[in-house]
Amino acid sequence: MPDHLPDCPCCGGALSPVDFAVRSTWPDPMLALTPPEREATWGNEHLRAAEGIGAFVRCLMPVSLTGGGTLEYSVWLRVPAPMLRHASEIWEAPEYADLRLEGTVANAVQPWAEMLGAPARAEVREPDSIPYLVADEGTLMHRILHDEWDRDDVLSRLTYALPTPVRQRITTRWSLDRSAGLELRRHEDRIYFTGPGRTVHLDPLGTPAGSPPADVIRDLTADAPRDRDGELTETTDGTHRYAFWRPALGDGRILHNLHGYVAVPGDVLHLVCVFDDPADLPWAQHVWRSVRPEKG
Repeated sequence: MPDHLPDCPCCGGALSPVDFAVRSTWPDPMLALTPPEREATWGNEHLRAAEGIGAFVRCLMPVSLTGGGTLEYSVWLRVPAPMLRHASEIWEAPEYADLRLEGTVANAVQPWAEMLGAPARAEVREPDSIPYLVADEGTLMHRILHDEWDRDDVLSRLTYALPTPVRQRITTRWSLDRSAGLELRRHEDRIYFTGPGRTVHLDPLGTPAGSPPADVIRDLTADAPRDRDGELTETTDGTHRYAFWRPALGDGRILHNLHGYVAVPGDVLHLVCVFDDPADLPWAQHVWRSVRPEKG
């Protein structure tokens, strides 16, 4: 089964594996309101205002990624109320091409959480597009707009399914490939990836100091079911891997599970790849082999 390529969560259209768009639905200050209260505020998808909270204009924030891709966020700029009124009056008029805005960013976006409240300006570059953020040299916003950012670090912060694989850091110790089409979800202190016909559960574990990785995995799997379709053991550069796979009954149907273990001195990661189609076994093995220890 090929990787499921998701549609855009904003518009429902096809997603590019290179260039992405992310939309902040509301200014962060409005998130304190209940959904009905937010819907009752003045404005539309590009202009918003709420008494006691502020006035906001949606703007584009393009970010350059390593490898040549781009990630275009739409974020809200908090502006003075008269500036919002002026923008509303000319939004559909020829004068819109000359619109200039000045205010502070009203969304915290990872990995730049400190951008919330940072000063920024915006200008219209295309008459059929919302304004683009601009910033003065030496400011945080100028760095965000003009520096190149690590693709995996930025994309791995997005929880919805992406049309491309991304190297996902799951703890300070472990990372692995999050396959195209898999959404990142969290439950309590654990994370997992899920999509049509595929799920990856992750369980980082500690190990006794001084225990050889191979011995740790042997102890963890001592009580594992012996009826299995296959198993693999691999050791490279001090990292010990063991996996076995077998069908199992789940939700009244047959599912296929690969239990994978990756261990280094002091740490072990247990993952379970659950897949509907037995032909997805190479995918599950790739996910298991993609796990690697990180420094710090």
